[in-house]
Amino acid sequence: MTLFEVDWELIIPSGSEAYFTIFIDGEIYFQTQDGVEESGTFITLLSEEEHIVDFGLYTDREDGGTPYVKINRAIYGDLDIVAQGIEFWEKSGTGSIEIIENYLKLLTTRFNKIEAIGTLPVSEPKELQISFDWEVSSEFDYDFFEVYVDGMLILRRSGIDYGTFVGTLTNEQHTLRFVYVKDSSVSENNDLAKVSNVLVGGENWLLDGLTSWTTGGDVNPTFEEGQIVLACDDDQSSWAERTYVPVPQEPELDIANVRIKYFQDGRQVSQVSIEALDAFFVDSTVEVFDPDSGGWNSVVPSQVFGEIERYDAETVIFEKIADSQVFVHPDGYYRLLQKCNAPPGTYYLKTTARVGDITQIERLKIKAKVNI
Repeated sequence: MTLFEVDWELIIPSGSEAYFTIFIDGEIYFQTQDGVEESGTFITLLSEEEHIVDFGLYTDREDGGTPYVKINRAIYGDLDIVAQGIEFWEKSGTGSIEIIENYLKLLTTRFNKIEAIGTLPVSEPKELQISFDWEVSSEFDYDFFEVYVDGMLILRRSGIDYGTFVGTLTNEQHTLRFVYVKDSSVSENNDLAKVSNVLVGGENWLLDGLTSWTTGGDVNPTFEEGQIVLACDDDQSSWAERTYVPVPQEPELDIANVRIKYFQDGRQVSQVSIEALDAFFVDSTVEVFDPDSGGWNSVVPSQVFGEIERYDAETVIFEKIADSQVFVHPDGYYRLLQKCNAPPGTYYLKTTARVGDITQIERLKIKAKVNI
């Protein structure tokens, strides 16, 4: 998701009345109190697709002079949208929008409204994907379902509405919060919000209900039929939140050399003779060379697998005839179980280990006197 910040200022001369709004994709995200002169910073996170932003000024009275709004700063990611000039904006309504010095000015007269509408471009996705399904049934424009990431609003809906939210975040610690909040009067529709199918980094956050969540507000949410249900009375709220903590990354190893060693009955071997077994096993360890100590140390590879091969001297090609079963021993080595149907002869156990960017392959010679 991409950060959207707006520094705004509403100027209302004494005796006049007006209020300022911010709509995103046709939904109200912010509104000032009617008739109160104020300023502040609006902050939200928006998903990676294109968005329509709408700054609006509504004037009720202008007895003391004409109210106006200044957008002193509007940054979307790395894009300074005020610096894009007046061409970035589309005017709607009665009044004027203009760039004066370094700010965008909106002005309109009594009983009118003026809007400056712009398009925020598609942004680059981040590493951590989040998604959830939501629905709300409330009094339109008064009782809201809201979603926050790290205290920043990312979704705000009211009335009867539903949808699926998909966005991405940096792979860092983040707190996701769902809120239902009511004003001081009137209830309409079902007066609640529901959230389901919450996926963060591919993990289902509702697999154990609300066990891993923190809940609060005036009324704690409930978990019903796979959904978080948020509901409350007038002038109250209900919320649930959970924090994502990334898995610590293993430090990169300074690896120059990797080797695989084979053992049978605790002794290192370079070849194995099979007398009368149709199944047998070989143990192996994976080691890396430490240039500081000048020695070899055991390491846990990201992958180990084995194969039984036959060597064709005429074509000089190793031919795979069976896979090995690999078991991780509690003592830190790998047991490779071989079982296949092949005539007596000479074979090779090919073991592949991946450590960091290195893929190491070693072959152990096997002399089979009976079928293996």
